[in-house]
Amino acid sequence: MVFATRANGKAAKEEVKQDEEGGTDSCPVLGEDEMPISDVQSHRIRDVRRIDNGVLIPKRSLAQRIRSYKNRFVQRALVACHLADLSKDLMFKQEQTSNIVTIERLRTIRSSLVAHSQSIVRLSTAICCFTGNSARVHEDAHKAQVDVAKEGYRIHEYSLVFSDQVEETILTKIDNRLAELESIHFLIEERAKLVLDVEYAKRTLAVEQQKGNINSIADRKQAVRLDHDVMHFISSNSTLLQQLEHAQLECERATRSITEQLKSDRPNQDTDVSKLFQEYTRLVAEFFERGVDLLDGAK
Repeated sequence: MVFATRANGKAAKEEVKQDEEGGTDSCPVLGEDEMPISDVQSHRIRDVRRIDNGVLIPKRSLAQRIRSYKNRFVQRALVACHLADLSKDLMFKQEQTSNIVTIERLRTIRSSLVAHSQSIVRLSTAICCFTGNSARVHEDAHKAQVDVAKEGYRIHEYSLVFSDQVEETILTKIDNRLAELESIHFLIEERAKLVLDVEYAKRTLAVEQQKGNINSIADRKQAVRLDHDVMHFISSNSTLLQQLEHAQLECERATRSITEQLKSDRPNQDTDVSKLFQEYTRLVAEFFERGVDLLDGAK
């Protein structure tokens, strides 16, 4: 039982190999040696621009959200029709696959612990009922039977204490851990949308570049007189550059934010689950030891 997933399976590996053939990530994970810089110029377009940590998804107007939704829909449709390249996001695809597997395994661990602890409560309840019935049948025959019934009820009380301890010290920690993993999963999914924004902006800008529009902007700016059509032309193409820059900035904010969370999240994963398991076995041992001591004292 470990939080970390060292191997994501053959299916994940094959998917990664297929993606690797297509090139580098659209917005890759940032390494420790990649120091953030903030002096980004609007006219310089790069695949990855490193910036300071920021809010993952800042508030946007309704019009901006609608436009983003439309652009992402168009990009997905073009990819589905093989009219645009699939986003290359190898590192985060691996992280997402690993995260999903870890969440599923942790849920399995949780359900198993719940089932085991409930079985102990049911066992103690059965013992309590058995000893209680035995005492009622033989209460006139021997006082010891009444004592056995009392011990049975005490064992049942111990089991309820054990169940509460498991809930407070084990299951709560697992639930918190699941919430953290699900939060990371949500952030990765949101980041995937930002990658679509980058791909849409790149594709739109590339179309204009193929038409020769982008290259002629600088020359047109130098004209002595600019009529209305030319001004509109420059404005529209400058907007494309700004859209790409903005999409990259948002994607890179998300990349850095998630990367920092993963760095702080990974180191103690194995240790955490091992400690939880050790704590659970200690609670189980204490419960049975108390039961044994109780029965031995009744002899």
